[in-house]
Amino acid sequence: MATEFDSGAYCGTGGGIKALSGSDILTCIFSEDGSELLATEGEQEADLSLSADTSDTATKDIKGSWATNTPTTLSWEIDLDTVHIKSAQTNLLIRKAFIERSPLCMKQVYDDDDFTPICGGSCYVTSYEADSPSDDVDAISITLTGTGKLTYFDIDTAAAALATAKPSNRPSSDES
Repeated sequence: MATEFDSGAYCGTGGGIKALSGSDILTCIFSEDGSELLATEGEQEADLSLSADTSDTATKDIKGSWATNTPTTLSWEIDLDTVHIKSAQTNLLIRKAFIERSPLCMKQVYDDDDFTPICGGSCYVTSYEADSPSDDVDAISITLTGTGKLTYFDIDTAAAALATAKPSNRPSSDES
């Protein structure tokens, strides 16, 4: 039974929602020269975290000892888990970027017919861990730490109009 809280002004419960599956989102990186967008081979999971430092702006004007905080510096990072694929070009690019301390250009897309862009930004590889158990697959955990703005293409529509690169190592549904 649907309830109209506060005359339906908020907390709507009507209609079902269509949640996205995590498998519908691909984390991609550009080749060193920027000519190719490559879906991360063997991607199992990608956790995107956004955070904001805050400044306490409480004054004596506020009674009740409640802190008043203002967001200041924004940051983002992606924890990426993959299986190790020996010939994976993205694994090579990620390891090389870590060793050389060079930035990568990351872009997340929906795994749909158009590889619709979600977000993108420049990042550094700040952690690379390989786990090679004898009774399971060789797994790699990577942390990509953003440097600068993470652009969400549904918010920055001007950037979205320019974000047309599609993963060159992933067939479209027409090709599969």
